Amino acid sequence: AQAWYLWTAVVGGCLLGYATISCLLLRYPSVLHRRKRRTFAAAHISHRGGAGELAENTMEAFRAAVEQHGTHMLELDCQMTRDGCVVVAHDEQLDRLCGCEGRIDELDYDQLPPISARLGITFSPGAEMASGTDRRIPKLEEVLRAFPGLPMNVDVKFDRRDLMESILRMLREHNRLDVTVWGNWSHRIVTQLARLEPRVPRLFSLRRIGLVLLLFVTGLLPFVPISETHYEPPMPSVFLDPSAKEFWRRVPCPLRCLLRGLFWVLDCLIMSPMLIGHLRLRGIPTFAWVANTEEQFVRAFRAGCEGVMTDYPCRLRAFIDSNPWCLRAYNETVESLQEAAATTNATEGDRLIKKEDQQQQQQTLEH
Repeated sequence: AQAWYLWTAVVGGCLLGYATISCLLLRYPSVLHRRKRRTFAAAHISHRGGAGELAENTMEAFRAAVEQHGTHMLELDCQMTRDGCVVVAHDEQLDRLCGCEGRIDELDYDQLPPISARLGITFSPGAEMASGTDRRIPKLEEVLRAFPGLPMNVDVKFDRRDLMESILRMLREHNRLDVTVWGNWSHRIVTQLARLEPRVPRLFSLRRIGLVLLLFVTGLLPFVPISETHYEPPMPSVFLDPSAKEFWRRVPCPLRCLLRGLFWVLDCLIMSPMLIGHLRLRGIPTFAWVANTEEQFVRAFRAGCEGVMTDYPCRLRAFIDSNPWCLRAYNETVESLQEAAATTNATEGDRLIKKEDQQQQQQTLEH
């Protein structure tokens, strides 16, 4: 009995010590990890340019998001046509996007059909929108040229080396390596992107999001290094919103309660303020997607997310303007970027002054 009590005390003490250290490192990760260098901040992010207001991934949608709603970042999807053009389009098949059969990679760019006059909204099941005047699928080159310096989130849709290399070449040509986040839910694609150019910020794959949640629950997350730079999780609470009733109609009755419970648990983990706060302290911002209602905006920003991706840029802009509290994380990042820029400028100025002094001393010695 005494041995059992002794072992219980030892194990309990070890677990208590582990939990204490884990909690401390969760709050102070800089003890083990260097904070990642941020290059931009974003609170207002337009998903596919604003798929709920204009035809998704079109130049008209991108311009409206930037010029009318002051978006901080554009989210877009890239794939390749048969003749090697990198185009901005989400779906591989053309049936939903253009209302016809076929695949984008089976056609040359000049053969791509126009986008349908009425288009379903992926994250608003059952909803449709009438596309605007621009129904053309644009090239990535065109988008990069139109919005120089604007942060973009590029979803590389397929595991193709030529697609990745073409995107990287354009990012280099437009000097966008530090203001572009790229990636995919596929772990294989994200791994290849990291090998191709590790300097480009990249998002977590679905597998890595699951691993982060597991490490967080077990208390191991503060001890583990993270190579990704942006945490962009889906918001499970989107499926619990009344607007998702069309989704639940398709789910068999016996599974509804189980799935609702699963989504609730996942939402508590994925959108945990403690998790999001820890990642932020390590220089990893959280951009939640896809939030389309005021309740979802509140949920994301209250959890500590720096940015929110939405299909409705106008709606998100109105919410941000009337709720300045939601910009707390964004403003902190902007301030830190300004301080870093000021420090860099001061250091560069000191270096130039020192160089001039050395040149003057050299000239004096020569005379």
